Order: sequence, then C-alpha cells, then structure tokens
Amino acid sequence: MTQNDQVLLELASYLSTKSYVFICPTPESQERVVTKRRKDAKTRHCENLSDFFGWSLSASVKTIDQFLGAELRKKLQNEGVIVQSDYEKDGESSGEEEMLKSTLRVSNLYMPRHGSRHPKLQNPYYYHSAFPTTASDAIFLGPDTYMYLDFLRSELPFCFPSALLPSQQHPSLPSNSQSRTHPRVAIDVCCGSGAGALHITQHYPSTHTIGLDMNPRALELAPINAKLHSSSTVEFAYSDLFASVASRTDIDLIVSNPPYIASSDTDHPTYSAGGAQQGLELPLRIIEEGVELLAPGGFLLMYTGVPIEYRRTGYDAFLEYLKGVEGCKLVSYVVIVPDFFGEELTQEAYADVGRIQIVGCVVRKDV
Repeated sequence: MTQNDQVLLELASYLSTKSYVFICPTPESQERVVTKRRKDAKTRHCENLSDFFGWSLSASVKTIDQFLGAELRKKLQNEGVIVQSDYEKDGESSGEEEMLKSTLRVSNLYMPRHGSRHPKLQNPYYYHSAFPTTASDAIFLGPDTYMYLDFLRSELPFCFPSALLPSQQHPSLPSNSQSRTHPRVAIDVCCGSGAGALHITQHYPSTHTIGLDMNPRALELAPINAKLHSSSTVEFAYSDLFASVASRTDIDLIVSNPPYIASSDTDHPTYSAGGAQQGLELPLRIIEEGVELLAPGGFLLMYTGVPIEYRRTGYDAFLEYLKGVEGCKLVSYVVIVPDFFGEELTQEAYADVGRIQIVGCVVRKDV
C-alpha cells in the first residue's frame, strides 16, 4: 500500500467519524451552486467538510485545520490531494491569505434508502475528481452512477438468483434456465474508478470481478475505493474494452455504464466521450464484443444513453440493434429516464435529436 493510499484511507475514516455525507449532483447543478455561492462574499468559502470535499470550494489553511487538523491537512498536501487554489480561476480570492482546494471529491456511492423493504447495503465513500470535471482524465460520479447502480441492483438478482425464490426468476427467461447462483467471473468494462465492479462484489463476494478502463488516473483510485468497500475479490486493469481478458472462457457477467455522449477525440473528457453515431459507437461495440466473449448462458447488463430523433419520437435505434444481435436473447429493456443531458442537444451531432433517453438492457448469450 502506497503512502497516498494510506492517507486517503485515513481521510475516509476521519470523515466517517464526522458523519460526512455528500450525494453528488450533476455537473450543471454543481456549476450553478458554486457560481451563486462565489458571487456572495458570505458563502463563497467553505463552511464545512462537504463544502471542501464535495462542492469543491476553497478554504484557508486556518479553516481546513479547524475541519481536519493540521497533521492530516499536511499529509494530504504532501500527497497532492490538497493543493493551492488558483484565486483568479476559482473566483475565490481572499486577500493575502493562502487558499487551498481538494483535487478529489468524496461522495457516498449509494443514494439513501429507508424502510424495511430495502436490504441494507454498505454505503462507503467513493473518491472521484474534483469539480469541474473538464480534464481529459477526469473521473466521474453523479446521478448517472446512482441510476446505473440502481439498475444493477434491480436486475442482477434475476440473472443470478442466489437470494430469489424459484417463482421470482425473470419472467423473460424459461423455467430452470438459471443454473448459476453467482458468476464465476464478472467484468465491469469502462469501469472508471470502480462503481459497478464494487457493487458486484457486495452482492457476489465469491465472484472474481475485474474492472477494465483506459484511464490511468481512474485505475489509480479504483483500488483505493475497493479498500473502502473491503473488497478483496476485485482487480483492475488497463484495457481497450475487453483486450486484456479476450482469452478467458469463464466470464458469466459483463456490466457497463459506457460513455455515450456524441464526441470527437478531443471535445469531451474520456468518461463521457461515446464517439460517433450520436454517441452509440462505443455502446454498440461493447455489445458486439461482449456477447462474443461471454460464456454460454452469460449475461450482459448495460446502462446507456440513446438519442431519439424529434421526427421519429417512437423509434429507438439501440433497441432495434439489440433485437438483431445474433447469438443472444434480449431479456429486458427499460427506459430509466426519458430525457437527460438536454444541454448536449446544442451539439451539431445532435441536430436531428429531440432527447437523449437513458435505458438499461439485459441480454443473455445463447446456451
């Protein structure tokens, strides 16, 4: 374990003792909140820990020491987690007083659920990039992630029903078609810093789970997030989609929340750049390669965005593609949010698009 890992684990432990909570908003909401706070001298600086590690506001050394203590603050500075704030850029000048900011945000991985119907899950902290997430190697977490994990939570038990009664198996699958109670190997492709992979380890702790991504910064943070989850059966690897696991024959589960915003190579951070075909290029490639890689009877679960043309509001190009994929069955297809990331529709690539809908699909490879 590196010194950086130790310091981040120490920070998470400290935040837990302070009952720290931060549910990460969309970039647009955070931008609005931060902008209006920076306009007011009374609110532009940190008032608590969530201002510093959640809203990404700056704070003076004196204020941070009141929150964290000087010893922990110095450790975080030595590891580059806390750095000097750029006054002019951040809009938070405070005279001659040195101002600092965090390079990371600390968020809760799950939205809170209450009541006896909902089984209690661990809700550890999750490290991701500070706001704004404009760098090419930025690591994203937000409402998209929360909805992705809710989708996995609702669908995975039907695919590997270790906790379900026989009468609760997925209605789209034939009787006695689910022979495994847990996957042997599970892949989270485009894993970022590990949200999907870590969710799998909570439900299937004996499964060998592998997170794959091409963002080195995300892969640095993913093992730290795994330690926060006490996950010992997960590993992370640099890979162009499935390249590093292409020889495996025991993959029973693939999950993915891939980038799906229309992009060129340079106009979006890696976490959101879905490529051509109005952002469908990467999701379609994952379906094609993933079905080929799955073991017979294995499942692929994807959460993604689909552009819907304003002239054909009832036509879903992604759904039509899935219906035609050979060697697998479409088990489930749900529209999770009918309209999301509307601000992206000003792009030329979306000239004929009326909305981007968020969907979740489950496909099963033929036995």
